[in-house]
Amino acid sequence: MRATTEIELEPLKSNMLWLKECGIASSFEELDKTVARLLVAARNDGYAQGYAKCSHQVVNALKVDWDTSKSATHGVNTDAALAAVKTKFNNLQLPVMDLINVALQSEDHVAQLKEIFPDGEDEDEDLA
Repeated sequence: MRATTEIELEPLKSNMLWLKECGIASSFEELDKTVARLLVAARNDGYAQGYAKCSHQVVNALKVDWDTSKSATHGVNTDAALAAVKTKFNNLQLPVMDLINVALQSEDHVAQLKEIFPDGEDEDEDLA
């Protein structure tokens, strides 16, 4: 389960890196906080599922009662917490994304995207 969670996080990490490289995320405190909450919720859910699986295997293998009440995630619905944070992330509104969506609908979307994200080399040429 933890591996699945980590796989789901990879595209988010890549997207966040791209946003930072384009200078988009630097001023989006809400985005940073939402991504941080998503990472924590995914990690907690992965740990909880791993602990539950391990506990189940111990009970089956050793034929003993395993007290899970001492686990940090006992009684916490980490799956629901992760789902809630994912929903918040997926519904997060960023004004720049509206600009990108409009640009992608135009006939010359490359030119419009270059206006939104100017290349540093083009700016150097303009200054010469």
